[in-house]
Order: sequence, then structure tokens, then C-alpha cells
Amino acid sequence: MPSPAEPSDERADPPLPGRKREARANDTAVLAAAREVFAAQGHGASMADVARHAGVGVGSVYRRYPTKEALVEALHVQAVREAARLAAEVADRFGSGPVPDDGAVGTFLARQITEATGPLLRPPGHGGPLPDDLAAATRDLRVGLERLVAYDRAADLLPAGFTTADVMQLLLHLRPTLPFPRAEADALHLRYLRLVLAGLRSRAGDGGGLGDGPRWDDWVGAWHD
Repeated sequence: MPSPAEPSDERADPPLPGRKREARANDTAVLAAAREVFAAQGHGASMADVARHAGVGVGSVYRRYPTKEALVEALHVQAVREAARLAAEVADRFGSGPVPDDGAVGTFLARQITEATGPLLRPPGHGGPLPDDLAAATRDLRVGLERLVAYDRAADLLPAGFTTADVMQLLLHLRPTLPFPRAEADALHLRYLRLVLAGLRSRAGDGGGLGDGPRWDDWVGAWHD
């Protein structure tokens, strides 16, 4: 089984003093509220709506996020970090044992479909280089996905030419916003994921390739072009 480069170690943060701990908790509550409010009302929802849903004063929201665009950007960074952690977790799980029928990539996609809390595409209008925190999360996500793709290629579950950027493009196609309750939408997304995985396994099994696939830089470029 191949052993691609591991992501850098993450050391546990030291305990925070009371005031900072409270601020961290408030920030977590604001981000969770923003996800729910934007999902229900769209990005036309106001910062006051988010503050009300989080149970904090609107001034607290503005002190942390001076504009609604900054809040939306923070949701994106959080979503990429979550995806990077999930990719590393799945890779660690399958790195020392046999890869199941759905494969490491399939496992990641299924869990991302059902567990993801935010958008993986950067909001439009954010040009220029990626901020440091987003760039770091993106690098970790790429390393994790490289491990997943390598495991599945070694197990003949993915055809030649399948790339880490393909994983992310698949995720966008498999998890569109649907006008259904989350559980019902997830069931449909997982149904089509199973069809896609069956096709990839068949293509890998007959020795067929996909040709040149999208590059990771092309995928990341979609975040800020």
C-alpha cells in the first residue's frame, strides 16, 4: 500500500483563559448560526438575523466579522478545514488495512455528503491570493486526498487519470442544493454516489483510463478567479 506524505502534525491548543474561551464559544455559535440562517434564508439574511439566532448581540458579530462577506468567507475556511480533517481521518483508517468496497475516496465522499456543514467553493468576488488560513487548510486537504486516491488506485478501485481535483468536482456534482429535507436530499446524493463508484470500479477493472484529469491548481483557481 503506498504511503504518500502525511500532513503536518497538529498539536493541541493550550487551554484558553476565561474571556478568550468565551469569545471562542461565541464565535463557534455565530458560525453555526450563520450556516443555518443562510441555508434557510439565503445570503440576503442580515447580520442581525445571524446574531439573533446565535443568541449574541449584533455588535459581537460585527467585532469579529466586520462585513457579511467576511462572515461568509469564514464559513468557507471552516468547511475546507473540516474536509481536510475528514480526509486525514479516512486515510489514517484505511492506511493500515484493506480498503472496503466503496474505497477510501467513496468513504470520504459519503461522509462529506452527510456531515459537511459549509460550502467548499469560495464565495464570488474574492480575488487575489488565498488568505493564509485558507491556503493552509487547502494544502492539508490536498495531502489527505492524495492519500485516498493512492489507496484506491492500489486497490484497483479508481482508473488511471483520476485526480484529487476529480474528487472535489464529484463532490460538487453529487451534493447540489435540493428543495428537500436534509435526510431526503442526502439519500438521493448517496444513491448517485453509489452509481458513480460502480462506474469508476468498472473502468478501473477493465484497464481503461480517464485521460488527463483536472489539476488541483485548476480547482483552487475556481475559488478566486
